[in-house]
Amino acid sequence: MDIVDDGHGFDPHRLPAPEARSGGYGLPAMRARVLDLGGTLTLESVPGHGTALAAQLPLACSSDHPVKATS
Repeated sequence: MDIVDDGHGFDPHRLPAPEARSGGYGLPAMRARVLDLGGTLTLESVPGHGTALAAQLPLACSSDHPVKATS
């Protein structure tokens, strides 16, 4: 999933390290949750420009995260 905006942007190197077990919201928590699911989260942003966020998750099922079939 890709999300792009044309907002103000920010310096992505100034974000705190992710801590999935402590909960919370925001980019560090999003990254931790995606990594817990075996995926990747990529962030591109520059102050004064927009931001692009890409989340990639594996399609394979695991016993920890079963996927239900829908019709």
